[in-house]
Amino acid sequence: MALVQKDYILRLIESVSAAIARVVKRKEAGDLTGARREVDIALAELLGTSGRLVPLMDSRTASELVCDSRRVTAWALLLREDADVCRLMLRDAEAVSVERRGLELLLEAWMRDRSLPTEAIAALESLRGRVDPRTLDPRYRDALGTVQKAPT
Repeated sequence: MALVQKDYILRLIESVSAAIARVVKRKEAGDLTGARREVDIALAELLGTSGRLVPLMDSRTASELVCDSRRVTAWALLLREDADVCRLMLRDAEAVSVERRGLELLLEAWMRDRSLPTEAIAALESLRGRVDPRTLDPRYRDALGTVQKAPT
């Protein structure tokens, strides 16, 4: 990967981390609409021109289009925050769907690199407890078993 591309991805990841902090701050202040707006803005920046297309795809295809596993992980972390906001807004069905997508994306990133950053492992564990594994494709159920057995 070219140095310029690595630098760009690192800046994107830093931007997503800052966005997550803003989402958490807005959640704590009770500004749930503002928190969702922060998620939307961060997703648009992170996913770029693919931002309108990837939500319509299955997680495997979407993660392949996004390419870099760090971007896929950042996407999943944003979705985890979005799911929390959905729950606070009493949009439980939407939260369930967002959590499943976030878990699938984390597992896609795991399957690529066989590692995840610490915050992503914590998110995976959180989502594991919220997502019914029976709703997952067998590919993800198998990966979930692999992550479970992997040392952290």
